[in-house]
Amino acid sequence: MLGSIRGDVRFKEPLSFYTSLRLGGPADILIMPQDVDDIRHALQFVHRERLPLTMLGGGSGVLVRDRGIRGVVVKLDGCLRRVEFQGEEAVAGAAVGVSSLIREAAAQDLGGLECLAGIPGTVGGALAMKARSDSGGIADVVSAVYLVQPDGTLDEIKLRDFGPRPATFEVEPGAIVVGCRLRLRRRTRRDIQADVGRRLKLKKRCEPLVLASAAIWQDPVGTSAAELVDKAGLKGKRVNGAEIAVKHGNFIINRGGASAADILGLMDVVRERVRATSGVTLQEMIRVVGE
Repeated sequence: MLGSIRGDVRFKEPLSFYTSLRLGGPADILIMPQDVDDIRHALQFVHRERLPLTMLGGGSGVLVRDRGIRGVVVKLDGCLRRVEFQGEEAVAGAAVGVSSLIREAAAQDLGGLECLAGIPGTVGGALAMKARSDSGGIADVVSAVYLVQPDGTLDEIKLRDFGPRPATFEVEPGAIVVGCRLRLRRRTRRDIQADVGRRLKLKKRCEPLVLASAAIWQDPVGTSAAELVDKAGLKGKRVNGAEIAVKHGNFIINRGGASAADILGLMDVVRERVRATSGVTLQEMIRVVGE
């Protein structure tokens, strides 16, 4: 059945190649499907062999433990990296990078996504993580989500099915989100680029410009995780190769040779120190997977 998949199928593939923190053990089986048919074959294989299934996404919001992930890991690729524009709407595959989507929409004089400028990862990851900035999020412009159900059928969840301006949506366990429809608005490319430029400039001032890094914590109500980490005196704190960014306390950086255990150990230090200094228990934003 795996032989029917046109995309890449790799065994014992190190997942450090596919995550923003540049660490993590191997996947038993890594499948990078090229299209919906490949996804159907992958789901059939998972069901027949009774294997666990893990979606990797763009790897920017995930921490893979050092022993890797058992079963099948799916990372979307191929035609799911495409965007099609129809008037003021866009249909984007789940593997499209958020920055690419903003850029391609701007080329069509279509705005509405500027609030996502500087957010890493893919459309699928943005949907799963409810990506937002202070001025809005991807859920504000989504009109439909497309997914492949565990039985292989292609399904659509329309906006009215889960309420106005949704923050999230639920899918059946084992289903795979493959894309979404977005309602955009006419705006000149020049204005979009100026808006995006301002947002990126602010991020550049506030966030670390390091490839091997990731944001870790959700912001508590009424404050920010970065402020609490700063108050706890933890900026620059290290556990082996893992370091809390001096520039922004909600980021952990892999300075080289860090393991997932180092990251998790540093997270434990942050959680306990912030609880002791501020009385707040930080909740993880990063998704921790694997053994």
